[in-house]
Amino acid sequence: MPDDVKNSEVKVDLASEADLSLASAPRSVFSDKATRGIVLVIGGSDRLYGAPVLASKAAYNSLAALRTASGYAKTYVPRDILALTRGFSPNMVVNALGSKSIVFNSAIKREIEKSDAIAIGMGIGRKSAALRAAYSIIKHGMAKGKKMIVDADAIGSVKGRKLSKDVVITPHEKEFLRLSGLTVSKTDIKDRAAKAMTVSRKLNANVLLKGHYTIITDGTRAKVSIPKAAALATMGTGDVLSGMIAAFASAGAPVYEAAVAGAYLHGRIGDLLFEAKGNHVIASDVIDMIPSVLKKYDKTIGR
Repeated sequence: MPDDVKNSEVKVDLASEADLSLASAPRSVFSDKATRGIVLVIGGSDRLYGAPVLASKAAYNSLAALRTASGYAKTYVPRDILALTRGFSPNMVVNALGSKSIVFNSAIKREIEKSDAIAIGMGIGRKSAALRAAYSIIKHGMAKGKKMIVDADAIGSVKGRKLSKDVVITPHEKEFLRLSGLTVSKTDIKDRAAKAMTVSRKLNANVLLKGHYTIITDGTRAKVSIPKAAALATMGTGDVLSGMIAAFASAGAPVYEAAVAGAYLHGRIGDLLFEAKGNHVIASDVIDMIPSVLKKYDKTIGR
């Protein structure tokens, strides 16, 4: 543990393998794809040349959820990038939600109610209509007691709102600044933890502040995930992290524990990939490595 944490008045524990084990639920021999956890992923927009990238953001999230723990992941993107998103993998179930940006309608209400965890925000853009739709989706999810991962552009929709402890917000430092008005140090864990905890209490939600020192807090306790390498400082890997968290949450872990486990898993995979590939890692490498790390925790019950 770094000295600035040991000597700090802010208590920050180190995320560890134990957190990953606690969030890895045993699987019954009688389980099916629905009982293993259903994740709903909502993202993407039609922003011109960026459409393939924005389609990939939702796809990475969904595929990471499937690889990590969930039995079923449903992805909703605007119709204009539906074909692009479907093309990423035959393992994905992808449906249209709106034409050029996401919307809130009766169909998505039903999907929320059938899901165990919802991840929203990857590539939706920051236009007012998209942000209004995102907050309506988040509000409905909270009303139905759903676990929610609010990522990327959707973070802007919850500024100044009161949320719930079933919600985790996953900002990087610039998103955190836009959300809270607070600038955080990249290198001072005490500063990062104190400010993340302040925002967590203000919003009444969990906060996962991304960075080399990734802070996870519910406002009263905090953990830090510290990978050894910087191999995951590349586009798309944050979307993979959200999918991991959604999977652990859908399989039964409380949101705080799911976020800690996701952060630790993400960092551990980054270190392993650095050993194999150096600083030449892409998001799909992270997804492909998930089984190698998690299989040691697999347990089967009911035999």
